[in-house]
Amino acid sequence: MEKPGRVILWHRYRERISYSSCNEDSASEVQVLNPHASKRLVAICASGGRVLNLLQDGAKEVWAVDVNPAQTHLFELKLAGLRALDHADFLSFMGVRASQRRLDVYDSLRPALSSGARAYFDGKSFLVERGVLYQGSLERFFARYVATATRLLRPRWVRRLFACTDLAEQRRLLPGWHGPLWRLVAKTICRRSFFSFFSHEPGFWRFLPPELKLHERIFGNIERYLDHHLARDNHLLWLAFFGRYGDERVMPEYLREDGFAHIKHALESVRVNVVNGDMASVLRTAPSQFFDGYSLSDISAYLSHQAFGETIEQVVRTARPRARLCSRGVFYHRPFLPEHASRLTHDHAIEQQLEFDDHAMVHSFAAAEIQ
Repeated sequence: MEKPGRVILWHRYRERISYSSCNEDSASEVQVLNPHASKRLVAICASGGRVLNLLQDGAKEVWAVDVNPAQTHLFELKLAGLRALDHADFLSFMGVRASQRRLDVYDSLRPALSSGARAYFDGKSFLVERGVLYQGSLERFFARYVATATRLLRPRWVRRLFACTDLAEQRRLLPGWHGPLWRLVAKTICRRSFFSFFSHEPGFWRFLPPELKLHERIFGNIERYLDHHLARDNHLLWLAFFGRYGDERVMPEYLREDGFAHIKHALESVRVNVVNGDMASVLRTAPSQFFDGYSLSDISAYLSHQAFGETIEQVVRTARPRARLCSRGVFYHRPFLPEHASRLTHDHAIEQQLEFDDHAMVHSFAAAEIQ
């Protein structure tokens, strides 16, 4: 039976950064939303990485919304760093490169933050000092458990995997994915109870069918992905297996030199509204036919049935004619209510392509035009 509440267990997880790097493949949202200069977009903030990556094509306005204030505080800090620092200093401040000056840099950025963000990072300066890019709960879960298991059990095999430069070479390695000890450890790490307790996630699997074995689905999706894509080109696999980005050329767009430059330039003209609140409540404050695109990352997994329906109702109300929707669900995307589904024209070809090519490897997609 569904527990009460608009958003799952957020009273326990407020003020804690769940995601700090970029735990999704923003190229999928860019493909669906086509965020060119005439667009006004709204997106779940999370780490801010996906929102920043949407700025590259020049959307005129972006609303970054998150119910967890720690995530919007983090996004403010990234925005301040992007605006004030050069690329090398930004990477050092974030934690990609070594630095002994992060707290000094933070002091220089501090005046650009809201009072809430200043109070948050003033009280948690250790996050800044360690390099905030890797301080999210998911990132620390990868570093502590997945990367540690990799170093102990399959270090040579994983190094060989990430050294592969063509798919034929990589495919010859894939049978090594099935070692019994490796699968046992992975099965334990990916068990719902283990992942919930040690990653402190508020339950993204809540609406998954109970018979779905999480570890088998994760293993199967990664194996399918690696049969068609090089591991070395996937920033999320670097993060999972090594606990940090090991190749700066395949980091998320906003961290790479060319993407950083484009986004820095875009921030001179794009209006970015950072809003703390649940998506349905925030959308209620917007006029009808206001937005051109919606990036709704994982709300299908985190919201109660009532809150999910209310959110999509507001999406439909605030959508301009032919607005685009890109919504993700972990392994499964909850169906829309009939009255909302009738307003959505799905692009099933893109949905299938994204499920096959998306770097995150675990999402089902709803990619649709709103009528």
